[in-house]
Amino acid sequence: MPGVIIRKNAMQIDLRGYGYGKEPLPLSPTPANIRYAQRLRLEILGKIERGTFVLAEYFPDSPRVVKSAPTPSESPTLGDIFQEWLKVKRPEVQHSTAHHYQQTLDSYHFDTVRKTRADAFTFRELKLLLAELPEHPKTFNNVASVLSMVLEYGHNAKFIAEPLHLQVTMRKYQKPGPDPFTLEEVEHLLSKFRSDRARGYYEFAFFSGLRPSEILALRWGNVDLRAGTVLVDAALTRGKLKGTKTAAAREIELTSRALKVLERQRKLTQLAAGLVFVDEDGAAFTSTDDPLNAWWKPAMKLSGIRQRDARQTRHTFATMCLMAGIKPAWAARQMGHSVEMFYRVYSRWINHADKGAERRKLDGYISAKLGDTKAKTG
Repeated sequence: MPGVIIRKNAMQIDLRGYGYGKEPLPLSPTPANIRYAQRLRLEILGKIERGTFVLAEYFPDSPRVVKSAPTPSESPTLGDIFQEWLKVKRPEVQHSTAHHYQQTLDSYHFDTVRKTRADAFTFRELKLLLAELPEHPKTFNNVASVLSMVLEYGHNAKFIAEPLHLQVTMRKYQKPGPDPFTLEEVEHLLSKFRSDRARGYYEFAFFSGLRPSEILALRWGNVDLRAGTVLVDAALTRGKLKGTKTAAAREIELTSRALKVLERQRKLTQLAAGLVFVDEDGAAFTSTDDPLNAWWKPAMKLSGIRQRDARQTRHTFATMCLMAGIKPAWAARQMGHSVEMFYRVYSRWINHADKGAERRKLDGYISAKLGDTKAKTG
């Protein structure tokens, strides 16, 4: 029948030519019901033409019906608040952060409370929920911090009467400190990569100080080999290019080793506005895990060096700078850190690099002053 699609035990009214879809009609396809469906379709088309058609009035179960946001009087569930909070937060945060929030709230941790009415969620239920979260402080904090933000939103939006978010306490967690490679270890590890592309990628990582996400987003248009500089203005996160972690673009000076890598890399990958580092097939990486799994882990295994993750390439660059006597402010700028953060992370190496240097300055000053005094009294 024109405009009416007959199924085995039901029918659909075809409105695809009018901006809608094949809308379900839960009636068996008897001759009388088919005639009713045809009349209903004509009625709907008339309303569409007059601009008065409301899909939900005719097909409330249609997947195209936009569900209205819950109001306090409707007693939404915690699951409803999860989704509303995500909708509000997505425009405010980076894609990767929104993805983390979504994964956390979709996880099994919240299955027991997802259908709980928000206005009935109690202090006791919250504490029991927190007690079931993973024990490791970092994992616990990752999950609990998202829950706390949702509960705060629910309270401010008048869905949850009590400020339960204030009852979520983060656990103390000691973040692992830098574990850099020695220069000898760097050279040994680089010799274990099986291809020029792999070796070039990690040699550049060790001697430039860039983040893995920044290296994968680096384009030839941002490389100035003559000046020996690179403009870092993008990062690859979860398959999408975005601004750098610290938002502001920065121009870095290339060490001679990093510059030589790019000169070799130009023969392999330079195209108009193309990516500097790509995989063995010449395709763009979609995640920082790709070179890690394809290149880093096999080389680490072959090297026999104590196992460390690829984040140590940046830590190695930072500590090399300090051991060479380079000013922390310059190294921090190269790496896209604030000076305060650089001092906080690398204070041990800064102190070690300075050991004796400041004392020698003071000794020199004292000697010079004493020399002047003796000359005047002599």
